[in-house]
Amino acid sequence: MTLSDIRTFLRERGHASIGEIARHFGSDQAMIEVMIDEWIRKGKVEKKAQDSFSHACCGKCGTYRSNPYRWIGG
Repeated sequence: MTLSDIRTFLRERGHASIGEIARHFGSDQAMIEVMIDEWIRKGKVEKKAQDSFSHACCGKCGTYRSNPYRWIGG
C-alpha cells in the first residue's frame, strides 16, 4: 500500500474513517494514520468533525458512522 493507493481509495469513496481504510488495505490503523497525515500536510485531505451522525441515527447506541477523512485534492 502506498500514498497513491490511499489517494485512489479516498477519491473513489469520497470519505472514510481510519478503520475503513485500514480494513480495506489489511493494514495497521497507526500506519494509515501516518500516511493520511501526509496527505493532510499536503492539503489534499481534510479531517471532518469526529462526532458526526447520519440523518437516521440518534447516536445513543454508539454505532454511528464516523467518516472524518475526505479527499479534497485534485
